[in-house]
Amino acid sequence: MKKRILLILLVIALVAQFFQPDRSVPATDPANDMLVMTNAPDEIKTLVTGACYDCHSHNTSYPVWAYITPINFIIQDHINEGREKLNFSRWNEPASQKEAHECGGMIAEGEMPPGNYAPMHGHAQLTEAQRGQLVDWFIANMPKKKQKSERK
Repeated sequence: MKKRILLILLVIALVAQFFQPDRSVPATDPANDMLVMTNAPDEIKTLVTGACYDCHSHNTSYPVWAYITPINFIIQDHINEGREKLNFSRWNEPASQKEAHECGGMIAEGEMPPGNYAPMHGHAQLTEAQRGQLVDWFIANMPKKKQKSERK
């Protein structure tokens, strides 16, 4: 009986691998990328690309485990949510910048990159100096939050 249950679970797990989340991305113009539009220095480009772009752009590098069901759906959901809040690939669109004013603070507080992301992605493991450099750059270069009187 136990072998039969294990076999059924194994078959279910194998069949589940044929179901993958939608990873398609719309065509984007590289000229509309945030790092291009802000003329970011090379060191900042490297840090932002490594720590932010997997979830906040259309330039996602998927690790091997991102293709295993059900993990793949969880990862893709996080990516979709990140792109919805802040999308560096579509910097020319105001909706892509709606949370930009929070970038520096989120990094300073250790909220970004998320704690569960950095250990699995070496390029997202920032030193305190790199974190400070990113915080300063984001504070100086991201659009400020609009005041209520400016929203009209």
